[in-house]
Amino acid sequence: MIIGAGKSGTTALYEYLNEHPDVFMSPVKETNFFALEGSEMVKPEDDPEQMFHYPWSVTDWDSYQGLYDGVTDESAIGEVSPMYLYSDKAALNIKQKLPDTKLIVILRNPVDRLYSRFMHLARENRKPTAHFEDALKRDTIWWKRNDLVQEGFYHKHLSRYYELFPSEQIMVVLYDDLKTDTLRVVQNIYDFIGVNGWFEPDLNAEYNVSGLIKNPVLDRLIGQKSIIKELARKFSPKVTEAITGSRQLKKWVTQLRNKNLMKVPLSKDIRRTMIDSVYGEDILSLQRLIGRDLTNWINVR
Repeated sequence: MIIGAGKSGTTALYEYLNEHPDVFMSPVKETNFFALEGSEMVKPEDDPEQMFHYPWSVTDWDSYQGLYDGVTDESAIGEVSPMYLYSDKAALNIKQKLPDTKLIVILRNPVDRLYSRFMHLARENRKPTAHFEDALKRDTIWWKRNDLVQEGFYHKHLSRYYELFPSEQIMVVLYDDLKTDTLRVVQNIYDFIGVNGWFEPDLNAEYNVSGLIKNPVLDRLIGQKSIIKELARKFSPKVTEAITGSRQLKKWVTQLRNKNLMKVPLSKDIRRTMIDSVYGEDILSLQRLIGRDLTNWINVR
């Protein structure tokens, strides 16, 4: 299980694992099952602050098991759900149902992760507030929603897993390493889950990029809420399956989407302030927990 963090490369890891012939990944990328088992999904119109915005989640055990009906002779079976990192009950639920599972967490500088999340929501016209610096105000939606500021307290969240699982079952990956040495990191993950570590996935596509939309018309055609995909889903489920099931087509669309996004850098002053006033202490504790030097997260250049 890849348990997070969101906007830290989890989509890329899902794709790299999905390409491996000995790995079967859940066709629902974020099942959220172990965080939301037994929950009723909230309709978007009943949730203006987007506190519960995962309508695709799988919430009963039979349906969750059914996701893996397509398993044949794969030796590793997995899923990706970033919600598991910050959920207060996912770790225990996983321990009770799948105590021997391998757990992979990928962590990114929490300020950069949060800003990427903000830009992702801007891309979808779902910004929490108009300005990113509002995240410094503790009485805002930024602090109420678990996928915003709260998700970045990695030490707090990961401690639950280290208390319940042997450290040998937990692999911590840093986003910086994934970006600079992708193949080595991915092959180390293959080794960790017990499949052929020499396999080389296609590393050319860049997944789940955040940014502001340049051309709204193009985005309406190929974006997250593509009108083409909506029409296909409505009139021909088989066409939808063909679109979503084609890795080559998916990569081509992903590349077009990425070209239609404009990246706006985060100011060093805001990053520095957020490290000092929000995440600094948690980062220092995280260093000790995972045994990694995170000085570059704290020292803003």
